[in-house]
Amino acid sequence: MFVTGPPTAGTGLALRRVVHRGHAGPPLADSALAAHPTLRPYLTDLTATRGLALREEVLGTGQAYVELAAPVVEAVTSPDEPVDLLVLAYGVPDVQPGRNAALQLAAHCPGHPLAFAVCDQGPAAAFTALRLAADYAATGACTRAVLVVAEQTAVPYALTTQAPVPDRHAAVALLLEGGPAPADVRGHPALPQEAVGAVLAAEVAELTGERTGVTLVLGPGLGAVPGVRADEVLLGAPGLPYSGSWARLADGAPGRFVVIADYDPALGYLCVAGLEPGPRPTARVAVAG
Repeated sequence: MFVTGPPTAGTGLALRRVVHRGHAGPPLADSALAAHPTLRPYLTDLTATRGLALREEVLGTGQAYVELAAPVVEAVTSPDEPVDLLVLAYGVPDVQPGRNAALQLAAHCPGHPLAFAVCDQGPAAAFTALRLAADYAATGACTRAVLVVAEQTAVPYALTTQAPVPDRHAAVALLLEGGPAPADVRGHPALPQEAVGAVLAAEVAELTGERTGVTLVLGPGLGAVPGVRADEVLLGAPGLPYSGSWARLADGAPGRFVVIADYDPALGYLCVAGLEPGPRPTARVAVAG
């Protein structure tokens, strides 16, 4: 699924808080399931359908998303502020496919929120997750949501098509709550790379209008784009193709309207989102390996 179009009218979600966690060392906490005896035959059968062999040296490594992301979910939420929705977005499969990571992360949120995951869309997954959160808010049933973007480095089989693989584990959690307008998420599928600059410039101009004080965050699929201007331009962290741009939301000047964009050359997706500022104290958690 790839969601496009203008936001749904209704209750908005504003960006309040961002927490980022990076981890370059061995797996955090319990990794027993990553080496569970049922995982090898499961992955062996799965890869065999594509004529691939299991990379034995990778099996049992990597980082499970529950242990990686639980601290940022706890850091971005408060016990006296119940959360209505948690959406987990990822591009690299979890090393523990037998667990529902989104539901387990929801257990770390106050309020026992509805939870689900978005995957198999590359960098577009986080934008789809944001759009879905905005649509839930538009119904009036969601006043506070957590968006989690996670990635880890272990892929235990050869890739059949081009796709970015992170060089370290990382997770970002965004707290979104009632704001003046819905998050505006726009997608352009099947867009050739030579057209990206012009389309992005038009989208940024339309999203920002006459606003002053705009922060533009460009994902690793874009880099610096000539002709696209903002008061502040931040580039996604290198080596983190799925969470690197979302982590930079914690670095922007407070109180600014934020536009975040990324392009996936393999799938031809250009994604652009506009977020209203909220009263967002930002936090950053870094874990050295």
